Amino acid sequence: MTTLTHPPVWSLLTHASLDALLDRPGRGMPEVIAIDAGGDAAMAAPLVATTRQMIERAQAHTGLTLTATGALCRADVRAMFDAMSWPDYDKAQVLVMNKVLNEIDVMPVEATRLIAQTAKLMRKREKRLLVTKAGVALGREEQASELFRCLFQTVFWRINLGYFDRVPVEAWPQNHIGIVLWCLSLMSPEWVAREDLMRSCTVWDPALDQGPADFAGYAFESRVLRPLTWLGLFETQLVGDKSAPSWRRDRQYRKAPLFDQAIRFRVDLTKPLGLAH
Repeated sequence: MTTLTHPPVWSLLTHASLDALLDRPGRGMPEVIAIDAGGDAAMAAPLVATTRQMIERAQAHTGLTLTATGALCRADVRAMFDAMSWPDYDKAQVLVMNKVLNEIDVMPVEATRLIAQTAKLMRKREKRLLVTKAGVALGREEQASELFRCLFQTVFWRINLGYFDRVPVEAWPQNHIGIVLWCLSLMSPEWVAREDLMRSCTVWDPALDQGPADFAGYAFESRVLRPLTWLGLFETQLVGDKSAPSWRRDRQYRKAPLFDQAIRFRVDLTKPLGLAH
């Protein structure tokens, strides 16, 4: 495993580049970050594939049925659950734990719906979830790369990923996600523990020192590392006792090849870059 050291990686950037990575023109992605995943790679990303499945099902059934709380009905949840493939997600275990599947029981389906609505690919009309004109356009196979870009921007700059973990530090580290992503771009191809990545790649919030010791690591994993796996940009593995349940084992992460292929940063350094961490 790679051992990461301080000072944080972002200290290599000029002040102007730090500001540019924090900039949100129109409340979107910073202009110094460019995304181009390529059609085949984009199609293979779990979130892209699941979003397209949701769009296609909604088109085939004149919309998806919503409950009184705005979630997908059980029939649509089960159909999406059966069709999807999601990283680090044990479908068999979910079925053992739940006699029926509500949307709240299937995080990938809930996340995909929320992201698709936030991206305005789908919209609510009374008790139906309908595909928008943008959803129809980006749901086409030849638009996979543009759909990837749309979902990438929505995940990290438009949706509140803290909704999924409930850690009571609302914005961190999404409030500087451009900086975090650039730091991760320098990561070596080796497996790394989440805490090492967190300390090297984030701007620390003193509020994190007031909660339980694992709050920060859990939030960083939930709001950065796992969403990157949804987009096929990171890979994860469990380590430790293989006989132990997955929730008791530690996870390590590394960049997938798509990360360097799909993301480009236009930034300047304070000095020439030496060995990547």
